Amino acid sequence: MIRYASMIGIILALSLGNTGCSTARSRHDPDLIRNISHPAFSLVLHQSKITVAVSPIRQTLQIGGAAATVLGAGISAVQDNKNSTRIREALGDYDPCAVFLEKMESGIAPGFIQDVEQVAPPGTTAGYNNAREAQEARLAGLRHTGYDTTLDLDLSFGIYGPRGILAVKAKGKLFDVQTGRLLWRNDIVWYSVDLFTDVQWHDPMQRATPNITAPRLSTEKDAISQWTQENAAVLRNSFEQAVDAVSAAILTDLGLRETPEGLYTLGAYLLLNKKYAAAAENFRAALNLTPNMPEAVNGLAVALAKNKQVEDAIVLNEKLLKAYPDYMPGHYNLAWWYAVDKKNPELARPHYEKAIDLGIAPSRRLKKKMEK
Repeated sequence: MIRYASMIGIILALSLGNTGCSTARSRHDPDLIRNISHPAFSLVLHQSKITVAVSPIRQTLQIGGAAATVLGAGISAVQDNKNSTRIREALGDYDPCAVFLEKMESGIAPGFIQDVEQVAPPGTTAGYNNAREAQEARLAGLRHTGYDTTLDLDLSFGIYGPRGILAVKAKGKLFDVQTGRLLWRNDIVWYSVDLFTDVQWHDPMQRATPNITAPRLSTEKDAISQWTQENAAVLRNSFEQAVDAVSAAILTDLGLRETPEGLYTLGAYLLLNKKYAAAAENFRAALNLTPNMPEAVNGLAVALAKNKQVEDAIVLNEKLLKAYPDYMPGHYNLAWWYAVDKKNPELARPHYEKAIDLGIAPSRRLKKKMEK
């Protein structure tokens, strides 16, 4: 096994070249947030059970217009209801909504230097002329109680898309209670996906828009069964890992507590949304803290490759696989870079075959390149 001190040296030596100076941080003052004397936070979860929305029929038929959309929505609703029942039965007495709220509370509160108190989340606009008036009234109440800021987190989670991706999301806003000014805002999302260089990403939580990039009429055969095995043990463990990662990413993005898990979660979301320079910045920061984090090494390699630095990406993942020879995304990405970018299927073959042995189903394009 290689020493990771040497790997981190290679990582830090690699630059993003002409990627510009994009930042992975929100535009706010972390020092101001750290020095808040009387902070508050709120949590709201607008669901009473896990959302299951894996049927792709509605999004696919949306392409055909209004009538097709209505038909697709009905079919998807029936399929998703059946799948939701399977998930709930597998979970048994486990209450993911309660776990989400409890873990977020225990994860967020220790990140503040001062004691932080949980307050009621924003309410409805009933009794007010508009949302702004309702917000002003709420802040006035918090101000009267003596709070300086409030961090409001709107939470959601579920299993989405034909691949059955587990997703956990927190839409966050931090307000200055005294002035009403928005100090920070960001969407923090964790997905149960590995980072592949050939990913064609469509956010599975965005169900209202048609999926034009990859339309289909059926789910993958293990979209639900991957989560129901052993009384949903994998689902429970993955869900709790996701909630921890989201709370860590919130504190990291606020500048309150920087952790490798938080940095990686931010980086993965940025990468999936094609913000490669910002993603690489987060992966580098994660590796500064934990050099032996294979997911962050692979994420940085993918970000470099997306920035046309394929040679640097190859160097990173070749080093990575010497330490972690069974790390499947590393093999798959190397197979792609060798076969597609370098046009050398022979160099790609051992990585291609190893990735398949480890359970990956290669894309059609990579298959085609390997058959030549």
